[in-house]
Amino acid sequence: MHSEIDKTGINVERALAKDFALHTNRNMFLTGKAGTGKTTLLKEILKETNKKYLVTAPTGVAAINAGGITLHSFLFLPLKTFLPIKYSNHRGDIFCDQNQLVKHQKFNREKLDLILELELLVIDEISMVRADVFDAIDYTLRRIRRNPAPFGGVQLLIIGDLFQLSPVVRQEVEPVLNEFYKSPYFFDSMVWQSSKMLTIELKKVYRQEEQHFVDILNKIREGDRDQTIVDELNKRFISDPEYSDIIALTTHNRKADKINQEELSSLGSEEKSLSAKISGKFPQSAFPTLENITLKEGAQVMFIRNHPDELYFNGKIGKVTKLGDELITVKTTDGKSILVDKIDWKNMKYSVNPETEKIEQEEIGSFTQFPLRLAWAVTVHKSQGLTFDKVILDLEGSFASGQMYVALSRCRSLEGLHLSSKVNLSNIIVDQRIVRFTKEQQSEVDFQALLAEEKKIYGDERFKKSFAVEKISANLNMWREVILDKEIPSQTDALIMVDDLQDEFDKIARVANTFSQRLSLMMEDEEVDDAHIIERSQKAIDYFTDEIHEKILKKIFVHGAEYSVKSVAKGYLDEVENVENAIWKIIEKFYAIEYNGQSLNIEKPKHQRLESSKPKKKERVKKVKGETYTKTLEMFEDGKALALIAKERGLALGTIETHISKLIKEGKVSIFDVMKEKKVEKALKVSKAYMDLNYTELILKMPFKMSFGELRWITAYRDLLNEQNESFD
Repeated sequence: MHSEIDKTGINVERALAKDFALHTNRNMFLTGKAGTGKTTLLKEILKETNKKYLVTAPTGVAAINAGGITLHSFLFLPLKTFLPIKYSNHRGDIFCDQNQLVKHQKFNREKLDLILELELLVIDEISMVRADVFDAIDYTLRRIRRNPAPFGGVQLLIIGDLFQLSPVVRQEVEPVLNEFYKSPYFFDSMVWQSSKMLTIELKKVYRQEEQHFVDILNKIREGDRDQTIVDELNKRFISDPEYSDIIALTTHNRKADKINQEELSSLGSEEKSLSAKISGKFPQSAFPTLENITLKEGAQVMFIRNHPDELYFNGKIGKVTKLGDELITVKTTDGKSILVDKIDWKNMKYSVNPETEKIEQEEIGSFTQFPLRLAWAVTVHKSQGLTFDKVILDLEGSFASGQMYVALSRCRSLEGLHLSSKVNLSNIIVDQRIVRFTKEQQSEVDFQALLAEEKKIYGDERFKKSFAVEKISANLNMWREVILDKEIPSQTDALIMVDDLQDEFDKIARVANTFSQRLSLMMEDEEVDDAHIIERSQKAIDYFTDEIHEKILKKIFVHGAEYSVKSVAKGYLDEVENVENAIWKIIEKFYAIEYNGQSLNIEKPKHQRLESSKPKKKERVKKVKGETYTKTLEMFEDGKALALIAKERGLALGTIETHISKLIKEGKVSIFDVMKEKKVEKALKVSKAYMDLNYTELILKMPFKMSFGELRWITAYRDLLNEQNESFD
């Protein structure tokens, strides 16, 4: 496809990308040069789609900026290098094979529902995702969803520019990673070849309008070491730059910090430190700006967010003219004075609404701070996604692939560009593996014909997916893990019962797969009319609802009744009820199947749960986040013992101990206030040495007797320390 804009003025690539995302199930890599509007297009897609979607990114900051969550927190991926094999003799503290990944990933009911309902997974800044992480995502989704298709049948929309940010590979990891992958880039992952990923490149550059400058950027992006380009850029060199009303981009943090501190110190006005307010769960690695900003009147600053009413934009430069605790006045380069107050960055959590079964976002934490940072200088890395009218570039010592391109492409025009150090051919660094991959993706494709074909496939697949039964297996597997984790009476009998149910499911699944294949043949055969497809589908609905109800659901009823009279943890009975409800929903979805807008179930459903057995609809009242833990914290800070808190609140001691573990993880309670220091140190070492063990296995490794409540405190404290030291980069 050679044309960016057709005769009607439509951006062809942009329109196609949107169509494929909204109306097909095709996996897609959305790429494009800096300034081509990838982020804007993503926002449009998410606003218009009716698919159940989730937005992720490889780092905390990128996830917050994209309004999503990190890949690691979504799929419980360990901060180790994933090896796509089952048995590995590599170091367990650095590497994680398939078996270890399964042990590490202990999904709760909420996360399981989220993964099973997911239809569209967005990964922003995909260029930073290593090949092994991409394979770990694929392996996890296939395993949990019990679906052998790439990514468990979830549609992927991955977004980014390979010529900008590269994945991070530590020196001690690289030799082992090279045993399995040709390169660390996601396109050399094992799943890539089977994923049928469609690459669409946005070509229209909106940031720069000057064609000569665009041509220079394109050559540098592609690694063309042309001396005439270097000579052209070096004409913009100035030996003694003035940093007033202009921002400097440097390759290293120390250079940017040095410039900012020198310029700030030169101001004679009074210095003021402004602290952020952090509430709920907001990891330090995801802070979008400094927790404490030091400013003076006269300081040059940059806005780091877009204002909803367009008062300012991300990257706009100005000077502080009035500095207060709650409001700051900034005069921008166009002469306007803007009154700036603090804004919120939200840390979101995804969950499935049990009533609507839609994936919803919930705020679990916030970071409140002025959307400003000192802006005499900033690193090239932190300038990602920003646009400036004037820039001073210091590319001396540029060391990373694509760094020069990112820096130059921040500026709108060649006229606004200045160099404080001259560039040379060695500054143009591009990984040739990226160049080769990009050329491979540029083969001519009849996108319009492919779109029409994929739309039909998508419609047919959605109908066939109505008969999918994999969620039963996923729920049974989750149930089995709960039985292993909890101490329940007749544990072996319960495991045998679940395994028997799994066998029954396997028989149903084989029939479902056969029916799906026959359905495909019928839908492809032009001689088969809709009436025949409807008749066969109605018979299938009767068969599957009967089998699921008689062979699986009835046995769960009996098991739940038997255990309701035993001395068993309420949590276990809750899990049995969760599985029962999940399978009822599958039966009810069979009765709701439509074909071309026509309901296939014209009679009263044969199998219906009693009204009393349906999960009670809860009033969706917005509670104050952490309210119950706050009450426990208040009483604990008053010096009350945990047993007394439990008694006064009418709660089980175990519940209060769980509150304390959460408060420890949030850093609100010190573990040393509830456990002796020596005991903590010894238990922490064991906990760190056996990260993949569950509570039952871990407690047996402890060198002394301890309760499960104390063990939860130790793991909460361990997670707190990991989170403080963790870098998602």
